[in-house]
Formats: sequence, C-alpha cells, structure tokens
Amino acid sequence: MSRDKLWIMVDVETSGPILGRHSLTELGAVVGSAERGVIDRFEVLIAPLSDEVITSRGSFARARTSGLPPAEAMRKFAAWTLPHRERRAAFIARPAAFDWPWIVWYAWTFLDENPFGFKAVCASSWFEARGRSFRVDLPHRAVDDADIQLRHFLAHA
Repeated sequence: MSRDKLWIMVDVETSGPILGRHSLTELGAVVGSAERGVIDRFEVLIAPLSDEVITSRGSFARARTSGLPPAEAMRKFAAWTLPHRERRAAFIARPAAFDWPWIVWYAWTFLDENPFGFKAVCASSWFEARGRSFRVDLPHRAVDDADIQLRHFLAHA
C-alpha cells in the first residue's frame, strides 16, 4: 500500500438492517493516508425515513430531532468527498457489505445519482486475507467509529 494513498473510511448508524424499511440515521467519514494520518472528518445526522427502529436507538433519537433531510445530508457528503475523490481516494468500510449499500441506496434515492461509485474496500476482509483480525472497540458514533477504524487500518495494514 502506497503511504500517500488516500482512504475515506465510512461508518453508518442505522435504525435496522433493511434498506428502504429502516433509516440511515448517522453518517461519519474520515479521510487520511499512512503518510499524513487523518486529515479531515465529516459527520451528519440524517432525519429518519420511518418510525421503525430496532438498532442504534440513541442515534435514531438524535437524528429524529436534529437530522438533516436525507437529500441535503447526501449533497453535503458528496461535496465533502469531491476533492478527495478527485485525488483518487478509495472508500473503505468495516464491514463494507453492510455500510456501503446504505451509501449507494441513499445516493441513488436522494441524489438521483451515485457520485461515490460501487466499490468500497472491506477493512475486515483486507486483514483476513492477510491472516489477521481487525479488532477495535467502537463507541457507535459514526464519525468516531470511522476515525478509530481508519487509524487502525493505516497503522496495521
């Protein structure tokens, strides 16, 4: 891995596991490289799409009172990522199989496009392919989770 390669670690909190039925309530992202460490952070609460909540109850409550409309939240995320995407930053998540579909679905649903692409590296799979585990304790606040995970990835990948 190139030490100056930019990575955008994405983390989400949701009100449940099902896209379109449950809500993306919190989106956090952190960008950085092994050479520079963390260089920028992004966070947004997103107003829930429904009242159905079975997970992340605290995030759901905060998003219900302070969340931005989904289209506005996704526009802000797209604008924040743009200079990093122009520098060919790669998206990464843990696990990408859960987090990344939320980003793609919300982008298509609320932006009518997906400026983020369809590819995100799974940090857990990256480590497993090298015979290691990706283990960190997370506070389940999206931006802090993204920060902890990116720092761990950059230090140990």
